[in-house]
Amino acid sequence: MNGATWLSYSLQDFVMFGPEVFLRLFARINQDLWPWLLLWPLAGLVLPWFGRQAAELPRRLAMALAGLAWIGCGYLFLVRYYGPVNWPATGFGWAFVVQGLLLLLLKGRALPAPMTWPAAVSWWLAILLLPWLSVLEMPDLWALALFGLAPGVTVAATVLLFARQPSPLRWLLLALPLAWTLFSAATYWALGTFWLLGFPVATLVLLVVAFRVNPSPAQTPDSQSVRPGPGRQSP
Repeated sequence: MNGATWLSYSLQDFVMFGPEVFLRLFARINQDLWPWLLLWPLAGLVLPWFGRQAAELPRRLAMALAGLAWIGCGYLFLVRYYGPVNWPATGFGWAFVVQGLLLLLLKGRALPAPMTWPAAVSWWLAILLLPWLSVLEMPDLWALALFGLAPGVTVAATVLLFARQPSPLRWLLLALPLAWTLFSAATYWALGTFWLLGFPVATLVLLVVAFRVNPSPAQTPDSQSVRPGPGRQSP
């Protein structure tokens, strides 16, 4: 196949399903998991409260909840529902599961400083507003894209936890969200589901917010708690 033949293809030629099939996945998973699916948005709402605590244990719990959310949307939505109609989603799904397990192993070490108020508010806005993008495309309340099940919402919110981690952990955690952002944006564009482009756009916006509002490692409470020696104390 020569170069001219490849150039004749568009993104739509590589998507073997229509927008109705994809949007129906949100409704199907919500109906199948009702009412247990409500546990995910509830966990998402309390996560910033845990993440803002100075104590290590609540911050460990915040990262554990984020890890479970990645495992949930990776295996349930991407592998079980999305994978059968779009084979690359299966690979992404298992990668999401691995990332979720990594977050469980890291625990509090992946959240070295409490979340700032701007980061917490950005998180709440993400998990409360972004789910409605899928409803705007498919006017059915069952189609809500919920945190912990829908990858777009889960990725957009959790980059707030990943973006200001110490390097190289930061980039290890951000690699998969950025790859998913590119893949999903191309898919939504090919399907013509332009409201859903709000997911990758929100991910990038929240990534910028996270870099700007979170303290650098030198400003964390742990580093600030180091007291000067007696010779450096003020008289």
